[in-house]
Amino acid sequence: MKKPGFHLRWSLLWALHWLLCATSWSHDSITTEVRQNFLAKLTETQQILVTSSSPAGKAKAHFLLGTTLDEIRDLFNQDIISHGAVKGLESTLLLSELARAGFKLEKSPQIGLYLSALNHYRTALKLDGKAPFNEQAKYLLFKNQFYDSFSDNPLAPFSQTREELTEMLTIGNSLLKARDSTVNAEEVKFILAIHVLQAVQQGMVPKEEGMRQFKKLHAELRKEYPQSLKPLTLEALAPAS
Repeated sequence: MKKPGFHLRWSLLWALHWLLCATSWSHDSITTEVRQNFLAKLTETQQILVTSSSPAGKAKAHFLLGTTLDEIRDLFNQDIISHGAVKGLESTLLLSELARAGFKLEKSPQIGLYLSALNHYRTALKLDGKAPFNEQAKYLLFKNQFYDSFSDNPLAPFSQTREELTEMLTIGNSLLKARDSTVNAEEVKFILAIHVLQAVQQGMVPKEEGMRQFKKLHAELRKEYPQSLKPLTLEALAPAS
């Protein structure tokens, strides 16, 4: 059973996440020039993917497709959160042009927001596991899969398989040692702690071992980020002792 205050804490944290993702952008930020630049970048990157013969070249193209599509979807999602739908002529044009060009963004039927194109990050990592963008690709895959996977309870994801959870645990633990400045260590520890709870819940790790790691991550978050809401959220999610 979730503890009192869980929904309030999680709603605040979830809203903050999307606010930080979208920064100050809105539908007004997608001008004709911005729309055309997005489409040109996607088309050029797709062409590199088609013509490149090296795994490293294809990996970089997949990574760039993933980050560009994520930038667009963050703008669309901020519109949905603020206005209930994608607004503005250039935004709606971009949405339809993406679909025509083969870059259609999928929308979650559960949360009503556009999903990250995680396949591009997975493919990039498979093609070139030593690329300079490796840690950033892992982080974006790790973070975006998490926030796309549930509505009001992160311990009850919509359709996460045991294989996917194992993958996220592996990536999360590797990101604890990340040196890339784009990797947010606070997010990594927070999301990993929740995945550990999921693994304990599903019997994938011994309870004692899992709770030991969870408590360690929670203690580090409290010490390193004393103003953060994340430790409070973890406390609300943790099973009663």
